[in-house]
Amino acid sequence: MTYEIRVGTRKSKLALKQTNMAMEALEKVFPSLQLTPVPFHTRGDKILDKPLWEIGNKGLFASEFEAMIRKDEIDIAVHSGKDLPLFLAEGLSILAVLERGDPRDVLVMPSGRKAEDCRIIGTGSLRRIEFAASVFPKAECKLIRGNVHTRLEKMMTGAYDGIILAKAGLDRLGIQEGDIYTFHMLSTEEFLPAACQGIIAVEGKKKWHNFLEKINHIPTFLIFETERKVLSSLNADCSEPVAVFAEFIGENIYLRAMYGKKKAEGTAPIENRLELAEEVVRRLR
Repeated sequence: MTYEIRVGTRKSKLALKQTNMAMEALEKVFPSLQLTPVPFHTRGDKILDKPLWEIGNKGLFASEFEAMIRKDEIDIAVHSGKDLPLFLAEGLSILAVLERGDPRDVLVMPSGRKAEDCRIIGTGSLRRIEFAASVFPKAECKLIRGNVHTRLEKMMTGAYDGIILAKAGLDRLGIQEGDIYTFHMLSTEEFLPAACQGIIAVEGKKKWHNFLEKINHIPTFLIFETERKVLSSLNADCSEPVAVFAEFIGENIYLRAMYGKKKAEGTAPIENRLELAEEVVRRLR
């Protein structure tokens, strides 16, 4: 029996690449599946003259897809994990995540420029603004919105000395350091990532669970739900500077978080990861 699965995706090159990654993973396990991408421009893609914290929460990039799933216009949707709203729509869940990409941020500059020479840095993230103030104290952060290529074009015209982007997105688009760009990598110690940065998540109704569980990367999923637990416990969205990063250390999970000006961390066995998330949140409050 052949199943058709309609896959919701944003229209940017990065979103389409990530959707293709999820579809290719499914096709390897289920060669007979008929997968049909359904590209869509979300409200968050259309409003580019304001920062996200002024126009709404992260549901701007996901809520319309959730409505389409619930109305049976699509079957699943592929998201960047960091763009998901705090709470998913009723009846929907994250059915799978792919193996996490590089979680770090990177300051991208025109070739030959040095990080210490940057005076105007483009970003649309309160989290990045907060960390940039300490890592690049001589620089001013200026709003930038749009997809990766649009941001890079704005930088190359001289509007910014550099821009901060997610390394995973650059990797997936094949954008590398070289003749055009210089990269200044930002470690997770100095520049704590956004929760679930670098994670591709697939959302849908439970009826598709048996298909999607075959491509679910369990170690990444454990990290995903730990970082998401911090966000939901804080009830924090993009209107506040918040950062969360979890990683495995042997049989334990090491969790670090930032909320406003406060930071907290902790370690616990993997099976106690959600309790660890709640404890870290208590230290942040």
